[in-house]
Amino acid sequence: MNELDRDTELVRARMHRAVADVEPAPDSLPRLLAAARRRRAPHRRPTFLVVAAAAVAAVFLGVALGFQAPDPQPVSVRPGNYVAAVGAGAIASFDVASGRRQGEVAQVSGGEVTDLAEDQGRVFALVSTPDGHRVVEVATGGAQRDLAGAGDARALTAAGGRVAYADGDRIVLWIGGDRRDLPTPGLRVLDLALSGDGRLALLAERGGPAELLITDPDPTTVDASRAAPTGPCGPLAIAGSGSDIAALEPADCTAPGRARIATYAADTGRKLAAGVPFATPPLDPAHLGLSADPQGRVLVSVPGRAQWLVDGTDVLQIPLPCAASGPCTALPATF
Repeated sequence: MNELDRDTELVRARMHRAVADVEPAPDSLPRLLAAARRRRAPHRRPTFLVVAAAAVAAVFLGVALGFQAPDPQPVSVRPGNYVAAVGAGAIASFDVASGRRQGEVAQVSGGEVTDLAEDQGRVFALVSTPDGHRVVEVATGGAQRDLAGAGDARALTAAGGRVAYADGDRIVLWIGGDRRDLPTPGLRVLDLALSGDGRLALLAERGGPAELLITDPDPTTVDASRAAPTGPCGPLAIAGSGSDIAALEPADCTAPGRARIATYAADTGRKLAAGVPFATPPLDPAHLGLSADPQGRVLVSVPGRAQWLVDGTDVLQIPLPCAASGPCTALPATF
């Protein structure tokens, strides 16, 4: 190896040693160049050292820039709207932050809206008529169609292109145009939720505290559903939240007045998060709504009493949905 090759290897080795330290000493570059100059023969052209110096400077500049990058800035997410029934078959949208009415979604004729659900830009409404309930689908723009007659239906839910509700001693599950009736012998269904992959969650009683039961995707029966470990209190309401299930639970079984949003994995039933406790008025599961938006935020709606927006560890009390010249809605609002 001639002297030029040795110089090349020397500079290369020192460059590697220099960049291995993410916080190089202030005199590393001058010392490296001085050593290279001392070993350079008088007859050699300085081009090599100029190139080497430029390369080292570029590496040091890249390290410096990498460690001086600005802190990430928060991304603003528009609060968005939710929907609520405002009487006489009217469904309207409301701003989350202010509670102001944004506009009418639909005017459903022939009865009173008793429950609402949203999915993929569509609103589903349970409508009470003299002959029982019916399920109405409202598309973007307000176009409506009857999905089905529904007897004494309750606990309407929708997600992932699916719709479900409890009707008598069965759950009716719609997947596209396919209807499935899932018998629920021995169960008193209090609430329903659908995860994004089609798993059905039931909040049900069978002689004891309410249980959270979760089926496989697109079930044909609820017999093989798994019980999630919710603890002794039992949830008050449930909602699908992406691939998970959100559950409103008492924070303390013996001291009412505080609740929290727990999260369960829909595929295993495992509890993922216990949630942050927050103060509430007395909660009646029969007059309580729980829903989640695509960002995973949860809306807790107690008609005429209070509403909360739960976003991770942040719990914000938000205004009730009230018409400008009328009373607030008597039904839970929903994302």
